[in-house]
Parts: sequence; C-alpha cells; structure tokens
Amino acid sequence: MKQQHSRIQKRFLGGTIVALAIVFALALTACAPAPTLAPTPVPPTAVPAPATKPPATAVPATAVPATAVPPTAVPATAVPATKPPAVAVPGVTDTQIVLGSFGPQDGPAGAYGVIDRTIAAYWDMVNDQGGINGRKIKFIYENDSYAPAKTVAAVKKLVEEDKVFALVGGLGTANNLGVMDYLVQNNVPHVGPATGSTAMAVPLKKNVYAIQINYMTEGILLTQYALDTMKAKKIAVFYQNDSFGQEGLDAINGELKKRGLSAAVGVSYEAADTNFSAQALKLQTSGADAVILFAVPKPGGSVIAEMTKIGYQPKLLASAVINDPSIFQLAGPGIEGLVIPAWIPAFDDLTNPKIVEYQAFMKKYAPKEALGGFSLSGYCEAMVLAEGLKRTGKDLTRESFEATMDQMKGYAGSPLPNVTYSATDHAGIKTAYLQQAKGGQWVSFGDWLTVK
Repeated sequence: MKQQHSRIQKRFLGGTIVALAIVFALALTACAPAPTLAPTPVPPTAVPAPATKPPATAVPATAVPATAVPPTAVPATAVPATKPPAVAVPGVTDTQIVLGSFGPQDGPAGAYGVIDRTIAAYWDMVNDQGGINGRKIKFIYENDSYAPAKTVAAVKKLVEEDKVFALVGGLGTANNLGVMDYLVQNNVPHVGPATGSTAMAVPLKKNVYAIQINYMTEGILLTQYALDTMKAKKIAVFYQNDSFGQEGLDAINGELKKRGLSAAVGVSYEAADTNFSAQALKLQTSGADAVILFAVPKPGGSVIAEMTKIGYQPKLLASAVINDPSIFQLAGPGIEGLVIPAWIPAFDDLTNPKIVEYQAFMKKYAPKEALGGFSLSGYCEAMVLAEGLKRTGKDLTRESFEATMDQMKGYAGSPLPNVTYSATDHAGIKTAYLQQAKGGQWVSFGDWLTVK
C-alpha cells in the first residue's frame, strides 16, 4: 500500500512538474519579441517610416547611419548647386522676365488695342538688342474687350498662371479699379496704367506708377481754357457713365463752383451704346455754348457727328483719351477746332528727334499699326518700365524694382516730358499742353500748363 501511494505521489509530482514546465514555456513565449517581418521595399527616393527602420547593426548600403543628417536635410555647409533662391521671384529667371498687360482688342474701345500691340513690338526690339541685364522679355497681353469683369479674370490669369513679374499699360479706369486691390495685395508692379484716374496715384499705392496726367487735372485745365480763352458762358459735359467720366465731370463742376458759376449740364452714355442721337439732342437743348467730352473715340466721334447733323456747333473740348487718328473719320467736319490737352509730344512732330526714333521703331517693328497718340503712349509706357528694370540691375525683385522706381527723378529718355517718382508720390506727369483739330490733324500750340 505504501509503495502504491508512493508511486501515485511520484506520478502527481511528475505531472505537476510537466504542467509547470508547459506554463513556464508558454509564459516565455508570450514575453518573447515578435518575429521580425521582412521590411517592405522602399523606393530609393522615399524616406523609411520609423516603424520599418532597420536596426543599427544591419545598415543597408543606402541607409543613413544613426548619427548622420536625415536624408531630407541639407547641411548648411553643403548647399547643392541646383538649389533655388530662398525666395522665388515671380516671372524672373536667370534668362527671362515675364511681363503682362490687359486691354481691349475689340468692342467699343477696340481702338486702344494698339497700345498693347505696340508694347509687344517694343519688347521685340529690346530682345533683339540683347534684353535687359542679360534677360529676355516675354510679354503676354490679354483681351478684356473693355469689360471690367473680364479684366478681373484676365489679371488673375496673368498673375496666378503666367506668373508675371509686372504689368504695363493695362487700360481703362473701371478696369484698373476692379483689379487695384488685388494687385496691391499681391504687390504686382504696374507701370503706366493706361488711364488718367486720380486713384492710380492718390492715395499712394506702393506698386502702381502712373504716367499720364489725371482726369482731374484735365477737367480743370479744359474748364479754365473754355472760360478764360474761349469765353464760354455755359458748359455741358458728354461723359461715359463710369468712374472715368464721373471724375471728369466732378473736376469741371469743381472749377465752376470755385468761380461761383452754375454746374455743367451732364449728358451721359454707356460704354455699350451705339446710337448717340438722343445725347446730341440733349446737349443742344441744354443751351450750352461749349461742350467738354470725357469719352473714348467711338462714342466721342459719333456724338460730334450727330451734333453736326442737327446743326448744333458749340465750342468743343475733350479729354486726351479721344486722341486717335480714327476720331477724324468718326466725327467728320464737326470736329474742326476741338481742343484737347496732351501729355505726350505730337506723334508727327519730326522736328523732335525722339519722335523720329519712335516713327523709325514703328516702321521696323510695328509696320501694320497706325502712328498716333495711342501707339506713342504704349511706346512711352514700355520705355519707362524698361528704364526701371535696367536701373534695378541683375538682382531683380519686386521690392528692389519699386525702390529703384521711387528714386526716378526727371527721366527724359523717352519722348515724354520729365517723368518723376518718389516714395510718397507716384504721379509721373502733372503738366500738359494743348492741341487743336485743324484740317484733319492735331496742331499743337502754347506752352506746357499746370493747374492754377
């Protein structure tokens, strides 16, 4: 019995030991590290994620030692030769500067399309001469048909897709005002916007450099001339119903009020209008003996033709925006004697060496375009921008360009009178002289004038 009990005890102890051994083995297995999975192949250019990073004792040929700089970091002392500048300059590379513009190539203001086409031709000449500071010019201009809504889309394309460095000669008052805040916020320089809106320079915008005299100055000069020289008794104004025409009307009425005279009779038109007989009749019935036009060529010429048809022949004056060779055909004989201010020299004055150069340029680079005030203005606007780029030098950024333009004093390299800017004043020209329509052409007279 004792022996049997002893055997049972031994069996129990043996089973217990085996059970404990199994439990111990299972415990060891649970605590042991999981088997290492073969790492998923990583493309040579990829950076391995921390979870798959190989152990330090088995560094693959492409791996970076633990003490090395991570694959994506570049040591400060080892800058690759192909590394781009710290701050990329829109539209500027070692070999190119991208510039842009907007304006109508069709529609009621299509006559202004020659401005952008002349600017494009000017950059062709510059590129033929080697470019500016070693860089060629790429010029892109968009047709907005004189519609402000289209201008917004065109400018966003130029800035965001084409990555232009700067704009030059963008046309239209409402058009420019529609994109003004956007250009200021993005610090896109705009040299010579083709508008006389006072808002281009007042208040100051650090990136906008106006060239032509503003409509406020034109309105005052024309009113003074109508009253003091033409001896007008009553003035009416034919004006475009937008910020361009309104600024002219306000300037005229401001001068009349200053002299204690009644406000002018205002007769407006819309940019899309094609018939102006009703406006001509309103001007006639106003009893005005002088009419000042703040109108673009087609409406301005058309209303003069309509006034002639009904026998109404007041003294005529107009903003310089009407100055295009087509105006004589549009207006007919009724334009004779019309007076306009001019901020650029006469395009046909061959006693002026700079006009001789302009005409030679047009003959070579824009032979299909008409000589005239519009093409000459585009030529001059491009020249001012080119001068600013040259003076800025090879290290070209928008900030360095604007700093250079702010120091431009009395620039006389173009046909324009001295163009001057400062850090507090971006109105490039503040004087004008007068021209009169005689025998189908503009005849200049008098000296350069400033507002009294």
